[in-house]
Amino acid sequence: MYLKIELLSFLMIDEETLAQMNGKYVCPQNAGPAWRAAMEAGIDMSLIEDALKLTPEQRLAEHQQVINFLLEIQEAGQSHGAK
Repeated sequence: MYLKIELLSFLMIDEETLAQMNGKYVCPQNAGPAWRAAMEAGIDMSLIEDALKLTPEQRLAEHQQVINFLLEIQEAGQSHGAK
C-alpha cells in the first residue's frame, strides 16, 4: 500500500503541465498585457513562442520552404488546367 501511494504522488503533475500535455496553451506568468490580449483575441501564441526559439536564419529558411511548396502547388494546378 505504501508503494502505491508513493507511486501515485510521483505521477501527480501540476495543472499547467497537464494543460500543456493536453495541447492547451498556458500563458506565461510574466506575459505582458499585449501578449495576454493577443491570446484572448484567439491568436495561437504557442506558434509565436516556437518561432521565437528559432534564429532569424531558421525562420527565413522555414518561410522559404513554405513559399517553395506554394509555388509547386501553383505550378501543378496550372499544368493540370486548373484556374
